Amino acid sequence: MSKFDDFIAALEDGVKRLAKDTLKGFETQALSDAQAFIAKCKKDLERWTELLTEGRLSKKDFCDLVQAKKDLAELHALTNAGLALIKLDQFRTALMNVVIEAAAKVL
Repeated sequence: MSKFDDFIAALEDGVKRLAKDTLKGFETQALSDAQAFIAKCKKDLERWTELLTEGRLSKKDFCDLVQAKKDLAELHALTNAGLALIKLDQFRTALMNVVIEAAAKVL
């Protein structure tokens, strides 16, 4: 298993915990939206984790790059489920933190 595969596995575990802990009753929608975000950013995440592993990208730069992708987490399923905008933004921010934490665990 590659470092990136380990990262994705840690990320998926983190997303499941986040959905369960923060959006009770909306876990399915949260997981769906998080998986859509991961799929949308997968190539960038793979490149950035490789650069981070090689030492060609700092942890701060990795964090900045991930935070810049925040708007790509569109959260359609959660929006359709009627979650308030503030809850959506809190989940979106927490999702970026989960991505960063997953990288810190395995890289």
